[in-house]
Amino acid sequence: MSADLNNTKNRRSGSISVDSTILFFGLLHACSDPTAIERGLKLVLRGPEFLRDGLKALLETQGVNVIALMQNEPNVPVSQLEVKEFLEPFLKKGAEMSTLAQIADRYLFEKDPTAENVVYAFYIGARYMLVRERKPTKVESKRIWEIALWIAQNSRIGAPRWKELEDKGQLHLDDWLGTMKENARKRFETFLTHKERANLASNKSLNSLLEAVFDIPKYQA
Repeated sequence: MSADLNNTKNRRSGSISVDSTILFFGLLHACSDPTAIERGLKLVLRGPEFLRDGLKALLETQGVNVIALMQNEPNVPVSQLEVKEFLEPFLKKGAEMSTLAQIADRYLFEKDPTAENVVYAFYIGARYMLVRERKPTKVESKRIWEIALWIAQNSRIGAPRWKELEDKGQLHLDDWLGTMKENARKRFETFLTHKERANLASNKSLNSLLEAVFDIPKYQA
């Protein structure tokens, strides 16, 4: 898989950018955590005037006691470092989810998905969910392949291919599985490369955002 996932031949003209998907998934993750929402509100309320005043007015219309909300918060302008430390985990999660979504789109939702692509997609997903970036142990590797191959064998796309190979004989099935395992491992390495690129893109976007928002003398970190 040498071509970038964002430049595949079948890419739809209306697809959104990687930065947009990272931001979307990052916000989705943050909004599912009430503690993160509260922390984010407090940081904005200590931020630049044009952001602080707008949020304060909005919260007050919703009946939120802003004074009580900020009771234990330091009465000093928020720093770039505080904002960056708050946002980075969510953008990292967004980059991870964005890359997994691209994998699913490439292997499962293309016009003509194949049994091989089903194996690749679920191997990558199972391995990343179970062991993340590290190399799996023999026991973990066995479990990962059990998950990926069970799904492939029982999926609408994979089942006919599996039966076809079984009908030809165990040797044909074993040869196919051997090729799948070798290729899937290579594709997992490519997945990690794309994930790292997504992380770098999210960090670059975050730094640009912070520079723009904090481009006021009293808010320089």
